[in-house]
Amino acid sequence: MTTEKKATTLQTVVNMKEGNSLPDGITQEIIDAWKKRYGQQKIKLGELPINEDRTQFLAVIGRVPDRKTVGEFEKWMDKDPNKSKEILINACLLTEKEQVKADDFLFYGAFDFLTTLLPVAKSNIKNL
Repeated sequence: MTTEKKATTLQTVVNMKEGNSLPDGITQEIIDAWKKRYGQQKIKLGELPINEDRTQFLAVIGRVPDRKTVGEFEKWMDKDPNKSKEILINACLLTEKEQVKADDFLFYGAFDFLTTLLPVAKSNIKNL
């Protein structure tokens, strides 16, 4: 009888100290100021994969896009998709922006994070 050892993947967030729930340099006071400015439920924490193995992550804080930002994002989606992504990241990523913009893998991870925050309301549909 043989036993196989399964490799476990250790996932670490590189810019958070162990036991801390916020990225380095971000205080609860900063979070509270963002919540006051953008809305209580509009500030979100995301973890972007740094490598394709998904063993290391970069913690970022983003905000839910407002109507103006969504409109600007959608305006450029078909004409210049890269510009539309830049608009969303520039407007809604509150931390680690320069690091994200300098790395393609992080950039697309941030874009994925922010698009999941897009406010989409679901309607009820009934037969007549």
